[in-house]
This record gives sequence, structure tokens and C-alpha cells, in this order.
Amino acid sequence: IMEQSAETREANRKKRTLFRKALIIPAEHGSWSWLLVPYFVGVLVAGDFNLPVLLVLLGGLSGFFVRQPVTAYMRVRAGRGRKADQSLAAGWAIFFAAVALFCLAGLLALGLTELLWLCLPIAALLIFYLAAARQRRASLRTLWMEVAGAAGLAAMAPAATIAVTGELDAIAWALWGLMAGQNALGALYVRLRIADTHGRPAERQLVLWAHVLVLATVIAAAFMGVIPWLAIVPFAGFLARAIWAVVREHPVPHIKRFGFTEIGVEIAGGLFIAAGWLI
Repeated sequence: IMEQSAETREANRKKRTLFRKALIIPAEHGSWSWLLVPYFVGVLVAGDFNLPVLLVLLGGLSGFFVRQPVTAYMRVRAGRGRKADQSLAAGWAIFFAAVALFCLAGLLALGLTELLWLCLPIAALLIFYLAAARQRRASLRTLWMEVAGAAGLAAMAPAATIAVTGELDAIAWALWGLMAGQNALGALYVRLRIADTHGRPAERQLVLWAHVLVLATVIAAAFMGVIPWLAIVPFAGFLARAIWAVVREHPVPHIKRFGFTEIGVEIAGGLFIAAGWLI
């Protein structure tokens, strides 16, 4: 029994070592919704779920996950991480990259070459992020880096529609714009509330005017018939809460509850946007 217990402990130790959370799970937990909500909005608008749509999900998640182990690996190489993590981080990076490339190859083999137009800006964003990782960790969480990342993850919406239609059409571009706007405004709002919670200075006017600009752009797009009128509703709500948050400081009383609330807001916004094309 003692021998079995020792073997069990050793197996558990190896498992914990292999699945080290810090090397696999992105630190920005809210970024999950920035990827998954646009994806499911694209699926709803496209109105189908087939093999290419599934490959888009697997490839997108793998590309999303690859950043964390690559960043950890580069930090170790730069002398700012645990040397023991280097091989494990490299292994996870290779695994996620291989899955992403396999999914992309499968999509291209199915004739969905339009997806390459989405891969180019995402690849450029990832390279820029990794270049920042070579310098200092604080640079990874700058305002504009986070906003750009949020907008980039919104490409899952047009990717899902292309997987069904095979075309990077006006609807695909409109979905990317709407979901990028929602993600970016969400990032700005969350940063403002977290800054208030920790007593740090925040760009309050930037948050307010960004919401105003995005709402004005959405309204103009609706007038031109590019997007459905229902898509205006969530952005009007985003502006209302931004005004509430900008007027005075509102510290977050419970971080986890706040995080789940923001995910709910993202989902609700996505449903309004999708409903605009479906109703």
C-alpha cells in the first residue's frame, strides 16, 4: 500500500508539473469572453455548425493559448523566469502551435483561403506582443496593447462566418468591427474600474470619448445599412455605464463577481448584435 501511495504521489506530482497553470492559462482571465463571444456570434449569424466551424474554434483556441507558454519561454531566455520552466514552456508552445497550424491547414485544404486575410493581422499582433515580452512584463499590459489584443480576438466572428460561407463579405467585416468595438470598450471599462479599486490614476476622459466615438460610428453604420439597427442597443448601454463610471470613482467590491458580470455583459451584447441579423 505504501508503495502504491508513493507511486500515486509521484504520478500526481508529474501531472501538476506538466499542467502548470501559469505556463498554459493566460493571466487575463476575461480575455476568454473576447474570443468566445465573437466566435459564437459569428456562428449564430452564419446559421450553421460544420467541420470548418469546429476547426476555426480549435485553431483559434490553440492560437490563443500559444501566447502564454511562448511568453514564459522568452522570459526564461531573457533571465527573468525559472530555468526549470524553459523546456515545459517550449513543449506547450510547440503543441499549441502545431494544433493551430493543423487546423489552418485543414481549413485551407477545404478551400477557405479567405481566412488568410484574418491570419495576417493576428500574426502581426502576436509578433508585436512577443517583441514586447522580451523587454519587461509591464509593457505587456499597457492600455493600447490590451485594446489591440481585444480587437484582434474579435476576428473569431468573421472567421466563423467564413467557415460557413467561404467569403469575407460585408457581414463578416461588419461583425469584426462590432465585436472589436465591444471588446475594446470592455477592456477600457474594466481597466478604469480596476484602477479605481487600487487607487491608481485612470484615463477617464479617454474612456468616455472612446465610448462616444464607437457609438457614433455604430449609429452611422446603421444609417448606411451596413449593420442592423438592433446593434446600436448594446453600445448605447456601454456608453451609459461608462458615464456612470467616469463621473466618480467606483471601486470593485468583489473582483470575481465583477469578472462574471463583465462576461454576462459581453454575452448580452453579442446576442443583441446577432439578433439584429436574425430577426
